[in-house]
Amino acid sequence: MTYKIVSDSSSDLTPAFFQDETAFSYGVVPMYLNGPGGVSFADLEPAPASNFYEKPREIKGVWSTSCPSPAAYLKEMQGADCCFAVTISSRLSASYSTACMAADMARAENPEAKIHVVDSKATSGSMALLIYKLGELIRQGLPFEEIVTRIEEYRKNLTLFFLIGTLDTLVSAGRMNKAVGVMASMLNIHPLCGEDGEGNIKIYQKVRGMTQALNRLIEMIGERGETAGRHLIVSHCNNPEDAEMICKACRRKYNFDKITTLAMRGLTSFYAGDRGLIVSF
Repeated sequence: MTYKIVSDSSSDLTPAFFQDETAFSYGVVPMYLNGPGGVSFADLEPAPASNFYEKPREIKGVWSTSCPSPAAYLKEMQGADCCFAVTISSRLSASYSTACMAADMARAENPEAKIHVVDSKATSGSMALLIYKLGELIRQGLPFEEIVTRIEEYRKNLTLFFLIGTLDTLVSAGRMNKAVGVMASMLNIHPLCGEDGEGNIKIYQKVRGMTQALNRLIEMIGERGETAGRHLIVSHCNNPEDAEMICKACRRKYNFDKITTLAMRGLTSFYAGDRGLIVSF
């Protein structure tokens, strides 16, 4: 029985993370950044993630993102007996829908194929945690159906918070009113956001000053309950210094079994902004 895990690029995990893996293969389908004049960037190496937060500042106009096509997902899903696809929240993108369409197409080609699409109801580190957990369950040799049950239960207990670095791209993408964005930047206000449990983005608090925002983010991690036995992922956009500060503080204050840092790929960099941070556990 052969296994494959597929994700869209907002997981921030590239195939290089699993290049030595033997229990399963891993594939990524790209999200896209689309700008004025037909400018478009695919969120895959070797394209640098910096394109996604620098280009909207360099080239003025309306910017947007788009999800992979069903055909792109189908290509990655083929060639394995069992496949799991992990997508960004279905409330934020059509990536989940197109992955489900691809799964139906794959089953039509091969009725014996076992495919399950996981709506992460989040992005970035939460998707990475789901992928790591899927790998762990596959290595245990569990039946496909049991892995499906376990991964869906695991997903329900995940938490994601994020600290927006700059508001420029949210304004350029139409996700934030320009006047509000300018005022927040002038007042040095940093929104602390996260998922609401249903896959939507929720603003938990607006904090003035980056230092205060970082300290509050660390406090919020502990307020979600017991950390023992859990894996914390700190994802950053061009901000390894603050990511490391969060990791050190969490090692002192909490009991996480494992703490990992990830550099954001393009899609998450676009929305988090330069020096943005995401914590997932």
